[in-house]
Amino acid sequence: MRLYMIGYMGTGKSTIGHKIAKRCEVPFLDTDKMVEEAEGAEVADIITYAGEEYFRNAEREVLKSIIEREDDVIVSTGGGLPTW
Repeated sequence: MRLYMIGYMGTGKSTIGHKIAKRCEVPFLDTDKMVEEAEGAEVADIITYAGEEYFRNAEREVLKSIIEREDDVIVSTGGGLPTW
């Protein structure tokens, strides 16, 4: 099973995603958190020092890595990911 949660920033994708993942006993992944870990900075800081386009490219690369996984996962995407 694979579930991708999309929606505006601050609408509870991560909160609900964690709950669904726990109930289904599968990993929960958050694209924003994965970018932050890879970049060593928070999303707002990445956008400030490198620009939104850089952040969106990094986010797409994270999404590609998730798509390549073979396990069941629940994924919370960044609020702007579906628009890029």
